[in-house]
Amino acid sequence: MNPKLLEIAAYIEKNPYESSGHIYHPLPFPEFRHLQTSSAEESAYRKWDWIVNCLRSASAPFEGSVLDVGANAGFYSFSLAKCGARVDAFEPHEFYAGIGRQIVDATGLHVRWHNKPLEASDLAGQKYDIALMLSVFQWISQGDKHVQEATDLLRLVASSSRYLFFEMGCNQGKSAISTSERPLAWIWKKLGEATIPKHIAFLGSTTAWGKKRRFLFVCADSPIHLTLWQRLVTISLRWHWIR
Repeated sequence: MNPKLLEIAAYIEKNPYESSGHIYHPLPFPEFRHLQTSSAEESAYRKWDWIVNCLRSASAPFEGSVLDVGANAGFYSFSLAKCGARVDAFEPHEFYAGIGRQIVDATGLHVRWHNKPLEASDLAGQKYDIALMLSVFQWISQGDKHVQEATDLLRLVASSSRYLFFEMGCNQGKSAISTSERPLAWIWKKLGEATIPKHIAFLGSTTAWGKKRRFLFVCADSPIHLTLWQRLVTISLRWHWIR
């Protein structure tokens, strides 16, 4: 066990940040396993499994460069860094970015923290192997207020990365985007609008709280190997979108 990580975990335990848990997301180190999360811990690990399986099927380099937009305390940033990746993590929340920086100091993992929202200027001249936008689009758009601005940033992230993992839900939660369409169809159309000519595929859905469902997609420069169920859903969504 890492003594410095144990110190960070002890501080979080004594000073929980979330009203329904010590911390929002789990952290991928045994020193933090006893902490309670305000979101469903199993959903974070399920998404991680889908991301890993998708990258493995594409023979993608885990030791490549990663952009994590809205990284929170770094569950996905550190999970990829432990595989050898070099990560740029953007998190405007001072508490969570601070925890992430302390973990970097304690572990030496290659995660560079930016305590600010991602802006278009941050992507100038940048190319990433992998980008993550997991349940952050609706916060960038502030619900329905700035959807076009968020879409423009999504387009830049997609053009700057080989593989983009994108997740969100609709009509639920703070800063939710409202739509009369099925959420899956709305998200598919938004990705098609912002990531063409990438290949788009649906990976699965999770529930972070109760029955509030979020949907995970991958947008890639080349076709992705999918399970039969993922292929059927992807084909159905493509037909719905084109129709």
